[in-house]
Amino acid sequence: MTIQFLCPGCDQVAFLQLRQLPKTWQCSKCGKTLTPIPQAKLSEGGPLIRCVICAGERFYSQRDFNQRIGCLVAGIGAALSPFTYGISLLVCLALDAGLYFLLKQATVCYRCGSVYRGVPGSPEQGAFDLHTAEVEAQESKYLNRGNS
Repeated sequence: MTIQFLCPGCDQVAFLQLRQLPKTWQCSKCGKTLTPIPQAKLSEGGPLIRCVICAGERFYSQRDFNQRIGCLVAGIGAALSPFTYGISLLVCLALDAGLYFLLKQATVCYRCGSVYRGVPGSPEQGAFDLHTAEVEAQESKYLNRGNS
């Protein structure tokens, strides 16, 4: 069970193991210190209730695949479509469907974008919802304004 998140100071990608969650984490690039929020039930295999990085309570599930690579494959299929009479689009569709069934789910925090791998999801957690993301962004702006 791992967490992939961005350093709040320099936006460098960082990883933490949930099983050996440190008391504090320090970025190797900018030196910013972060205190992860431990969850007892999470280390025992329970569902994710709060984000370990930002304490957010809203999550969504998605397939654990780089979206840029997916867009690149679709773009190549569309670019080759006139030359292959659309067959390249069908190949991309088959590739996408195969990846959909092969790849595992990842849980993502709406507030900070942290990606949790190997964590069981809760039943009320669904796919990405634009309205929930906007509500979370507005709440985050409000909370950060109080810290300034």
